[in-house]
Amino acid sequence: MPSTSPASTRWRGALQLLLALTVLGGCASKTDLSSAIQVTTPSSTPSTAPMITTTASAPDQPSTQVVDVVDGRTIVGADGRQIQIAGLQPPGECWAQAALEFTRKTLNGKTVKYVPTVGTAATVLMPDGSNFAVEAVRRGQGRAEPGTGTALRSAQSAAEQAELGLWGGPCGGKDSLQQAGSGQQQSSGSSDVYYATCDAAKRAGATPIVVGQPGYGKHLDPDGDGIACDR
Repeated sequence: MPSTSPASTRWRGALQLLLALTVLGGCASKTDLSSAIQVTTPSSTPSTAPMITTTASAPDQPSTQVVDVVDGRTIVGADGRQIQIAGLQPPGECWAQAALEFTRKTLNGKTVKYVPTVGTAATVLMPDGSNFAVEAVRRGQGRAEPGTGTALRSAQSAAEQAELGLWGGPCGGKDSLQQAGSGQQQSSGSSDVYYATCDAAKRAGATPIVVGQPGYGKHLDPDGDGIACDR
């Protein structure tokens, strides 16, 4: 038998392999080839992780029930804390009693919120959310501290122009009757009768007091209707 060389064996194996591939290629359909090959493509839209947002809520403002009123700008809470109402000057002698009565009537027994400022001072917010200092100044029952904000300055200017409370007779914007002048008329020519408060006028049996009558004063008529101590 003729011997078979390694080279011829390799060639024979290569020819058999080529023949098998040719036969398989002719029999296989395009569908079979496409089904045999799976192509995975990355998603064109990147996944987005859900965003987590947090909202920092402001702490609630402390509140207290007013159980006492020391003066026109000082109140006492149910916890015994004494609060000086920020934005108001110390009440002047001439209008201190009227300011005290106004603060009592407006705040005593009410639950108010307060925002501490410096020391015992705090901005006091009435139950409806309005600033008590602004309301007192607007009615002429308080004087704004120097350097206060626009709201207080505007309220004081309006009260002064309308001569409300301390800006009317007998104080005329001064802290004492001596500063205002002993000859200053209270209102409508009445200079001999003066009631510091409506309580004093009621004790004298003079209420209500209509503008022009002895004892009438704008500090007794905070609503400006021309009738003092009518409530």
